[in-house]
Parts: sequence; structure tokens; C-alpha cells
Amino acid sequence: MANSQSPTSGPASAATPQIGLLACVAFGVGTTVGGGVFTLSGTAVNLAGPGAVISYIIAGIVMSLCALSFIVVSTRAADGESGYGPVGTILSPFWRFIVMWAFYLNGATIVAYLVDSFGDYLHEYFLPAIGTLALALAAAAVVTVLNLGPTALVAKAETWIVGIKLALLVLFAVWGLTELRPANLDRPLPQGTGGVFSAAALLFTAYTGFNVITNMAGSVKNPRTTVPRAILLTLLVSGLIYLGTVLAMMASGLTNFSATGVSQAADIVMGPWGGLLVAFAACLSTLSGANANVLGASEIILRMVARGDVPPALGRNSRSGHPYVSVLLLAAITVILVLLNDTTFVVSIANVAAILAMIVVSVAAAVLGFRRWPGAGARLPLGPVIPILAVLAAASQLPSLSVPALVTGFLLTAIGGALYLARHWDRGGAGTQDHANEQIDTLNTPLMKAARTKPLKRAHGARRYP
Repeated sequence: MANSQSPTSGPASAATPQIGLLACVAFGVGTTVGGGVFTLSGTAVNLAGPGAVISYIIAGIVMSLCALSFIVVSTRAADGESGYGPVGTILSPFWRFIVMWAFYLNGATIVAYLVDSFGDYLHEYFLPAIGTLALALAAAAVVTVLNLGPTALVAKAETWIVGIKLALLVLFAVWGLTELRPANLDRPLPQGTGGVFSAAALLFTAYTGFNVITNMAGSVKNPRTTVPRAILLTLLVSGLIYLGTVLAMMASGLTNFSATGVSQAADIVMGPWGGLLVAFAACLSTLSGANANVLGASEIILRMVARGDVPPALGRNSRSGHPYVSVLLLAAITVILVLLNDTTFVVSIANVAAILAMIVVSVAAAVLGFRRWPGAGARLPLGPVIPILAVLAAASQLPSLSVPALVTGFLLTAIGGALYLARHWDRGGAGTQDHANEQIDTLNTPLMKAARTKPLKRAHGARRYP
């Protein structure tokens, strides 16, 4: 993959980008490594046994192909523009909206899945007297309150949280690998090869955290180099953590895991103290991951409002600058999904939304390949071949998901399309749209406040590019 050395083609941004590589990777890994390892790893082993290792590899390969498409598209974003923005130029504004809406759905459903996982671990290891459902709803309330208050202050701790949970997971993985024996891997697949592919489709969402980097691409320092590095580092770190964790779980000798499977394995491999440490990391990770997903989803809503793609009411802020309508909408979605009490179904819906977004972005990347990579931005070898492979690989995951999840995912995406069309009939809310543009223009959205670390510098003659 090569990067064009041309200067940014768009006009000067309204504010000097302040988001660096470390912050991008912290948000990417923090959003990725959460329920995807602490809960889904047990589910994957239940479906595929030792083949779960192959499932994670398949999902990682598919996501890596899609990530390359995201890189070539997002590095063509104008300063201050979302990394999804170029899809509107390459394909059409409607398809740009579908990508953003699908990732909004993905973020909203992942929040529910993460607070569910938080409730499982907290109930099992720390508060057995309180039911899992009650704890999950309490976690949803906490995340909502945080995002209606000083969200940026809490989110600035994300780098430390990522460091703590990764250190504990690496400790478990290394410890488990020293205990792993060939006999632990030499056993039948519970559901045959079909279980391996079903697990791979379910694990697709375990790698989707890098999309938060794409969303902030236009506000990143040196995006032509920082964004590709951050996305690839996020996938590499996450993939290694997943593989190490699953292999360590195999060392426990267990063949069936509950929702707290990683701690179950740590109890055996490391002793009770290890189980408690991993459970602590799980609680920390899932709660911070839910918070990061709310930040990312709110950012997407603000950018869609700024574009006029959705009703302006969705972008309304409190006097202190918090997008309370978006946050409360996410809270309502979370509560409904938590009450369903079906983690696999919730994750499958998230996967449908993510896969649809990946397909559209990869099609846009293929179009760029056919056009011989015009403009400044990253390029891929073999023209459109890699993006076409990404489209096929992502689409191949859909048949492995349940029919109810497919129907629900496509229906929710269609509802978004209806919202997009309804914007033509909306004659009010110009003030809200202007305010959303101003927040993006000055890097004062909740996600940007959380990610940047230096005072803003306004550029002379700045313009707005949502």
C-alpha cells in the first residue's frame, strides 16, 4: 500500500487537527477489545471448540480486507470531514449516509451488548446478590449520565484503561500458553466446520472498533499516514489479544463456557485470584467500551445533522454542549435491547449493520481502484482487486447469521433510509444544523474533546466540512 505525497486537496480546516496516533490507537483498541474477547470468546469456543482460533483468524482476515478499503477512502477526506465523507463523492450522498447510519446502528447495539457483558461479570464475581439484568440496566444509566455530563474528562482516561485491560489480558494469555498442551487442541469440533464459520460471522463485530478512527479521520494529525497506521495497529493488537486469549482458554480444559468464560478459564489456569483480575478487567473494559461507543455514535449523529441527513432535533445539545437527544435515544435503544436478554441476537444485528457498511465502503474503494486512485490519499496494489475481495468476503458472512437478525438489521437500515428521504420535507431546525456544524468546525464534539490533548488553533479563513 502506498501513500500519495500530495498535499491535502480540501480547503483549510477550521481548527488545526490535534488527534495523534496514540489517541487514535487507544480509541480503536479500546472500542475493539471489549465484549469481543470477554464474552464472545466463550461463545466462539462453544460453537467451534479449538476451531475458534480459526474463526478469529477468518474474521480478522475479512476485516483486514475491509480495513484496507476504509484506509483508501478515509485518507481522501477533507480536513474536518468524517472519514466516511468521500463515499458521498465517490458513490452518492445517499450511500455515504447508509454507511454512517449503519455504523450508528452498530454502535447502538454494541452498547447494549457491552452493558450486558458488564452485568454478567459484575454479578458473577463481585455482586452476586444483584441480578445481571439490574446491573446491566444500572450500567446503561451510568454511561448515559456520563455522556450527559463531563464525558470528555472520563474519556481522557481511555488510554490508561486500555493499558490496564491489555496488560491483564496479556498476563492471562502468556500464563495460559505456558499451560497449553497438544491434547487441549486435539478434540472434535462441537458443530463441525459449520460451527467454525458461524463463529467467524459472529466475531465480525469483534474487529469493528477501528471505525471510530475512520470517523475522526478529518481531524487527525497527518491523516495520510496516521489513519492507516492507527487502523492497522488496532487490528494487529486486537487480533493478537484474541488469539492469545482463546488459546489460554483452551489450556483450561473446559469445553463449555458461560458469558464470563474468560474468567472461568482464568480461575483454572491462574487460580481464583486470576479469575478475579480478569473479571475486573472485563468490568473496566466493557463499561469504558460502552462509553466509547456512545461517544462515537453521538459523533456520527452530529455529522449527519450537520449534513442535513436526519431530522435536526437529533442534534440538539444542552446549554453545556452535550448532545442530549442523541444520548437519550441511545439509552432507549440500549434498554430495549438489554430487556430482550439475547446477547447473540443483539451481536448479530450489530454484525448485519457493520457488514452492510463494510460492503458499501469497499465498493467505493473498488470504484477508486478502477479510476486508478485519483486524488491524494492511500493506494492499494492490484487496482480494485483487494476491495472486490473485501466485498465478497464481507457478504459471505451474512448467510451464517440468523434469519431474524438479518431481517431486523436490514429493516433498521431501511428505517434510516426513510429518515434520509424525510429530510427533504423538513423545513425547520436550521439553527440546530448550524450548531452541529460549529461543533465539528471547532473540534468541540464530545468525541473530539475526548481525543484531542492540546488547545485548539483556529485556521485563518476556515470553512466547515461536516
